[in-house]
Amino acid sequence: MKCMEKAYAKVNLTLQVGSRRPDGYHAVMSVMQRISLWDTVTAERGTGRDTLLCSVPVTENVDDNLCMKAARAFFAETGTKSDGVTITLEKHIPVQAGLGGGSSDAAAVLRALRTLYAPDISDGRLETLAARLGSDVPFFIRGGTQLATGRGEVVSPLPPLTAGWFVVVKPDEGYSTAEMYRRLDEPGSLLVRNSRYMQDAVAANNVHAVAVELHNSFERVVPKDSSLRTIKDALRAQGALGTLLSGSGSAVFGLFDDQSAAAAAAEALKKTWPRVFVARPV
Repeated sequence: MKCMEKAYAKVNLTLQVGSRRPDGYHAVMSVMQRISLWDTVTAERGTGRDTLLCSVPVTENVDDNLCMKAARAFFAETGTKSDGVTITLEKHIPVQAGLGGGSSDAAAVLRALRTLYAPDISDGRLETLAARLGSDVPFFIRGGTQLATGRGEVVSPLPPLTAGWFVVVKPDEGYSTAEMYRRLDEPGSLLVRNSRYMQDAVAANNVHAVAVELHNSFERVVPKDSSLRTIKDALRAQGALGTLLSGSGSAVFGLFDDQSAAAAAAEALKKTWPRVFVARPV
């Protein structure tokens, strides 16, 4: 028996990072949106032996891969045996991009294994398990449009955003998430901005209002040699209504009001940055 799951990427329409909490995590508030760029996770039951195989891109260490960690956590939580299950990951979401690829892959593994082994497990229980794997993983159990709070693991549904198209540009550089958070801890780096207006814009499904309210705390602390500003300017020049760093970077997205404009912009930008993706909210 086999189960295939799409592991969708996300963008952060807002990402407000607060001060460091006593547990070492930062408080965050983020309006997160799933987009139609995805990896594919396939889980296939085996021949009865209690083994687990995970096929990941050759650049990754299998034991460190979140797919493997998710599978091990699932079987430990449910008490079921793996019976020789094989998990295969087909990657399309770029790494070190702020698009949530690793977290989404982990969530897809949990969903696939639930289908194969424990279909009665609720979303709530799966989200609790997901939160142990990473702050973003619970979002990918639900997907759609969500408000993330806490350290990012507490997600609440928002009215679905269906309008607009995203052009996502991934430059060659990658940012360390830990380093980006460290930079935010430096005096004067935090800037408070309210996500309430973005929530209103999303509820109205108004892409122009969404574009006005895009904001991300990490934009203030990107490395000085970052291509962030160059990419944002290029997206604007191609007609983007708004632009933003996604997550802790390094991917940058532009928001467009129709598919044809987004596609034309992507073709122009690929002359400078080969990794450009056109996606819609899903």
